[in-house]
Amino acid sequence: MKTITIEGLIKNNRISTQDLLQEIQEKINEGYTNFEINACGQHDIGGSSWAKDPNESLTFKITNPGQRVGAMARKGTKIYVNGSTPADVGWLNSGAEIIVNGDCGDTAAHCAASGHIYVSGRVGTRSGALMKYDPKFPVPEFWVLKNTGSYSFEFMSGGIAVVCGFDCSDIESVLGKRACVGMVGGTIYFRGNVKDIASCVEIKELSQEDIDFLTAGMDKFLSAIDKRGLKDTLLNFNEWKKITPLPPDKKINKISVSDFHKNDWIEGGIFGDFIDDDYKVYPLATTGEGRLQEPIWDSSKCINCKLCINNCPQNAIKEDYSIDENKCIGCAFCATVCPKNAWEMKNNKKEIS
Repeated sequence: MKTITIEGLIKNNRISTQDLLQEIQEKINEGYTNFEINACGQHDIGGSSWAKDPNESLTFKITNPGQRVGAMARKGTKIYVNGSTPADVGWLNSGAEIIVNGDCGDTAAHCAASGHIYVSGRVGTRSGALMKYDPKFPVPEFWVLKNTGSYSFEFMSGGIAVVCGFDCSDIESVLGKRACVGMVGGTIYFRGNVKDIASCVEIKELSQEDIDFLTAGMDKFLSAIDKRGLKDTLLNFNEWKKITPLPPDKKINKISVSDFHKNDWIEGGIFGDFIDDDYKVYPLATTGEGRLQEPIWDSSKCINCKLCINNCPQNAIKEDYSIDENKCIGCAFCATVCPKNAWEMKNNKKEIS
């Protein structure tokens, strides 16, 4: 196992992210597998560096990183961050084990698809959002010792999150505000207070299977963040619950656009000062009063060539050049092909004064 230290600051000059990542890749190509990176805010460390042999493991110990530590990191990569990190830790994690000995910024574990992310502190807004699960790969896991920021686990579709709520008894919600909006899959285990959870999920008691999972996983988590002494405190299962998406038969029925406008929208609508909303929903190519424009025929100009009748895609022009409003979509083909400009397109709605 070859180890090397790479500096992000040389003679008081910060090297660019690109130069740092290129140096790491060059050392990987030379056979180095263990890296100690003394960074200075450089981005994407750990995730963008892949060994030539997909079965070879890489280890990174990082201080002072920038955003996206471990982004898209693959199986066999282990990343340890000494201290806190900015946003996007483990973004689209694809199998790596990422350990943060501190707090994480916003969007930690965003889009994580596999691997493990262990955080010994707090994580920021929208962490765990869009986590997913592909049955071809191991389930992604995201473990947080303390709490998350608001809008956590938005649109989560798979994977497992564990929010331990340690030292958070005075916090109103260990998942922040508006957690789980749009969540359709996965499981969130939490310990502590929660509030303002989205209506698309439900809070449930733990099963024995859940308890077995947390018992086994907690050992690995606490060992990774060097907090083994908290095991007895965190494995009091009377303090734990889980969040899962509502099954289809319990979800709230969708309402029509008109009902939404009438009952839930701002009174008068955001365009209420300009137009009156008829609450009708028109298709993309609509007929009748829903047309954006309508053709008007001038008999004095017509030479009866029938080009308009023959070219109308809706067969909306009758032999006497009157218009079938139930067919006409206001496409203006008739006006385009007419050699004498006998058709004029008029706005089908009253002009806004």
